[in-house]
Amino acid sequence: MNIKTVLKTSVAAAALVAIGAPAVVSQAEAGINNGNKNSLVMSGQIVRNLIYQDNGDSHQLFHADGVNTRSRVRWIVSGQMTESVGIGGLVEMNFPSSNATGSLGTAGSNNGEVNTDTAFAIRHSRIDFKHKAAGTLSIGQSSVAGDGATTQSFLPGAAIGSSGGNPEIMRASTFFNDTTKAVSAIGSSAIGNFDPSREDRIRYDTPSFGGLKLSVSHQDSGASVGANYSGKFGGVQVAAAAFYRNTAASSTTVDSTMGGSIAAKHDSGISAEFGYSKEDAPTGVLIEGKNWHAGVGYSANLTNLGSTGFVFAYGHTDDGVANGDTGKSWTVSVNQKVSSVGADIYAGYARASYDDSTANSYDDFSTIFAGTRLNF
Repeated sequence: MNIKTVLKTSVAAAALVAIGAPAVVSQAEAGINNGNKNSLVMSGQIVRNLIYQDNGDSHQLFHADGVNTRSRVRWIVSGQMTESVGIGGLVEMNFPSSNATGSLGTAGSNNGEVNTDTAFAIRHSRIDFKHKAAGTLSIGQSSVAGDGATTQSFLPGAAIGSSGGNPEIMRASTFFNDTTKAVSAIGSSAIGNFDPSREDRIRYDTPSFGGLKLSVSHQDSGASVGANYSGKFGGVQVAAAAFYRNTAASSTTVDSTMGGSIAAKHDSGISAEFGYSKEDAPTGVLIEGKNWHAGVGYSANLTNLGSTGFVFAYGHTDDGVANGDTGKSWTVSVNQKVSSVGADIYAGYARASYDDSTANSYDDFSTIFAGTRLNF
């Protein structure tokens, strides 16, 4: 497949979508009546992509769901127990996605062109008790304390395309070993960060004190603590976060993970971010992963559709899979907001490399993506 043809086709498709976008006054929000005094709001997003991948040995164009973010639907419940205590709930699911794990180079197959669908997957299922002065107690499957601490960002479209610390641009694909002329088992884990995620947990968040909020959670894998700060100084908006997560109770190879990030955006539209995270291994285990990533962006109102954003991001991981290995990735992307319908149209290019510090040589992995997200 000709890369230039793919790029031209993607740009043309994005332009047609932008021209044909219907004019709607505001983003849709569906309120649903039920049998009690709680309110229920339904929302979500539909994401579709064209993703072209080349691992140095084979290449394929995938018609797929999202890259960093996927199609999903959510139900948000809110109610009032007393004058000062509110109760809320969230159920959010990734719904079945065509070719959600389409990938190149799955281990054991040189062409590796995989096209599969997925089933519903629960992202969040939780109940929150919120007190105006005492904070929030949350129970259920959702973010542990510190989730997102290493990925604070103001980069335009970072959640849609790819940031330097997020390896999902490779999806389920793996690198091709040019020395052995075979597909390896090394994939996105070689360039990933160590940010916490979602689990069944109980979590407490303090109220905000001058922009600072603290959180703590307990889950089967251990305990986590996190801190988040947001504020604005003159014309610069700032967000920062940090976390520490103990995993010794559930892992024989990782005692804990820790890290943080900081992001800033100037009123001029210029933004930047930096994040760092690492693993702490038990005595005798040599692999202790370390990741850092950085990115810069710029957004401006170049059309009457909404803001246009440009991003360059870079990520670097050491000891992600094996002791002494290095994974690197960089991404350039553009994102066009369509404010009238709550949509985004985006495109970008990403390149990843891997070195295992042996005689093996791995081909660089390239991805071209273009797609759209419609919020509802």
